[in-house]
Amino acid sequence: MKRLRVSALILFLSAVLAGCAPDLVVKNLDVTWNATDKKATAEIANVGNKDAGNFMVYFNGDENPVSPNHRPQLRYSVPGLAKGGSVVLNADFAPLAHPDNNNLGNVYKITVLVDPKGMVKESNEDNNVKEYLLSAASGVACIDFGPPPPAGTSYGSPAGTAPGSIVLTSNGIAMSVYGFRWMSGGGAFNVARIEPPPVSFGAGQTIRTNNINLEFDFSGVGFSVSKVRLQYLDLGGFENLSVNGQPVPVYAGELTGAPMLLGGVSVVVTSSPVPGGKTGTLVLTGPVQKLRIGGQELWIDNVCAFQ
Repeated sequence: MKRLRVSALILFLSAVLAGCAPDLVVKNLDVTWNATDKKATAEIANVGNKDAGNFMVYFNGDENPVSPNHRPQLRYSVPGLAKGGSVVLNADFAPLAHPDNNNLGNVYKITVLVDPKGMVKESNEDNNVKEYLLSAASGVACIDFGPPPPAGTSYGSPAGTAPGSIVLTSNGIAMSVYGFRWMSGGGAFNVARIEPPPVSFGAGQTIRTNNINLEFDFSGVGFSVSKVRLQYLDLGGFENLSVNGQPVPVYAGELTGAPMLLGGVSVVVTSSPVPGGKTGTLVLTGPVQKLRIGGQELWIDNVCAFQ
């Protein structure tokens, strides 16, 4: 009996001590992004019950495509932050403009990362990121699958979603779900799910397609689209692809084998090997109104339209 009491006390003290820790979050994030000003302001707060020591904060200008040598990133060192305290950091990206990064023209999202090096042991290590998608005024509109929505959100037959339903809208891009076409004819209407990818690619959450197609309608972005780019992870099976309703019903086969021209738009697919499959980009150049894509084991992220 005494041993049980001692064990219970140890467990109780461990829980108390585990809760006595800093918790760093991005409380607020404001972004001004136009032809002259490219700035971000973030309030970093310690919502835990213990002071935090020195840590880093990164401001990333997420790009599509990614610049080979001049990726826009600003780093700040915070000497410490008392429990319940906060600090405001201002990031000016304008000096980072360079021909290599299209003078910041490829930036579609600002991401703030608190303590990316893990210098502070926190009570919650999963709330250190905040993102800001740029508006169509910048000539870029993206849908990146959150959060929100939360991981585990599903669309398709198991979720009771009807084919053709709009299930997600972001920055004027409407995403609908449709049936998947077999290479031999016929097809299925299974499920798409918001989740972290099993192999690293993209940024954060992605959407997995399992025998289902996603259609992206760019008519609401507020500008004429001249290019669409997305990142993908292919871990098996084949894919469907249709641009501006062509071909009818869809191209069915390996994404890397898709025709070079669909719906009056050029199609370029890059591919690199990863464990169990491949990852890469799909780039459509031309007047893109709609894109339909899906697979059997296909993950998608960062679907972006460019003016």
